[in-house]
Amino acid sequence: MDKMDVYNRLPIWGQNLACYVEGMRIKNTRYGKCFWKKLKEYEERDGWSYEQKCEYRDRKLHNMIHHAYNTVPYYRRLFDERGINPDSIRRLDDIKVLPVLTKEIVNNNPEDFLSVGFPKKYMISAHTSGTTGAGFMFKTTQEAICEQWAVWWRYRRRLGIGMNTLSGNFGTKFVVPSKQKKPPFWRYNKPCNQIYFSAFHEKPEYLKDYIQEIVDKKISWIHGYPSLLSELASEVIREGNKKLRNQIRFVTIGAENLLDYQAVNIERAFGVHVYQHYGLSEGVSNFSEYPDEVMYIDEDFAATEFVEENGVARIIGSNLVNYAMPLLRWDTKDVCEFTENQTGRKIISLDGRIEDCVVLPSGKKIGKLDHVFKDAVNLKEVQIKQLKNYDLIVYYVPRGVGFRVDIEHSRKLFNQTFGEQIHIEYERVDEIEKSKSGKLRFIVSEIN
Repeated sequence: MDKMDVYNRLPIWGQNLACYVEGMRIKNTRYGKCFWKKLKEYEERDGWSYEQKCEYRDRKLHNMIHHAYNTVPYYRRLFDERGINPDSIRRLDDIKVLPVLTKEIVNNNPEDFLSVGFPKKYMISAHTSGTTGAGFMFKTTQEAICEQWAVWWRYRRRLGIGMNTLSGNFGTKFVVPSKQKKPPFWRYNKPCNQIYFSAFHEKPEYLKDYIQEIVDKKISWIHGYPSLLSELASEVIREGNKKLRNQIRFVTIGAENLLDYQAVNIERAFGVHVYQHYGLSEGVSNFSEYPDEVMYIDEDFAATEFVEENGVARIIGSNLVNYAMPLLRWDTKDVCEFTENQTGRKIISLDGRIEDCVVLPSGKKIGKLDHVFKDAVNLKEVQIKQLKNYDLIVYYVPRGVGFRVDIEHSRKLFNQTFGEQIHIEYERVDEIEKSKSGKLRFIVSEIN
């Protein structure tokens, strides 16, 4: 019996207690002493010019290049084989002498990317959310985690959100057992000032309960996936609920790209602009939207490049803070449009992590299913296809001998998500066809 099986058997008060304990662990990891130091430094750099930020970024990049060459086996071998002098890489443009790094290259030999100069006992295991179809496990450090949350909180504090602001969070964590059939469909994470609303119970007949909880708890900040917030917004509009227009002060989104119709829907319901940021668990690139509703690259956090391809700019990023497992020229597999002037590099449109939805026979749409495969490191690629009869076919490209365990684990997560309402078959393939821009479509559907 795993931890989630135990959690699901607990009474609601026990689950809230478990969320409190987990919340304390999260708070201690993200917001240790180094967090406040880093946050202060990031906020001080807000007054810098674009040129100063780029100079700072390039100094950090130069230091990371030397660290990677001196302590990471993969980079020592790569530089020596190609005759690259690490001292020659001093600016962002110089790093183009290195090849683009992919998840597949690292997964083939992850130990080769660990720094021998950083004690393994201080390394922390982390993973990506698997938005391109399969998870990626990597090592990081306490300081790198604090620094990443510092840059994210700089963005939030610019908007006026305080560290103690209570938030209603709409994501895909399994905080409420799928078998639960009546409210409350949310749990409390008091250490992080968060009420976590279940995405998997956000059905039309329960949305009034979600809204009432937001009103009762006087939540002024809601954050989550646009697909979930848009559905909540639709119910607010249908109800004609004007309380939330006066109550909600901040709406922020993450994990999914914000579509135009979702932004219009959410802003109509809550009467505030929807702010977004682009960040990755690997910490290789970060964009933040400012109060003036313009999104800029956070040049002082990571080294972001754009590689033109098929008329779009592919986002390539290098980590400047994770000294346990440096990732240089990491292929995010996301694309965007951008422009540059004396104030910085501005993101015009972001085409990262756009996903379709799986439709249940009831008509309920479920998006953001990457959590099902976030730990599936033995699957190279995955694609979900929904047929006209609502059945799913999961195409997968295996990596290594452990892929069968990953498949069974994903099947269990699918059942938790859908309540076994959909028949799912798995089909092994040698390769999954990519889109014209080279992206792997995570979900394809025959349902209009």
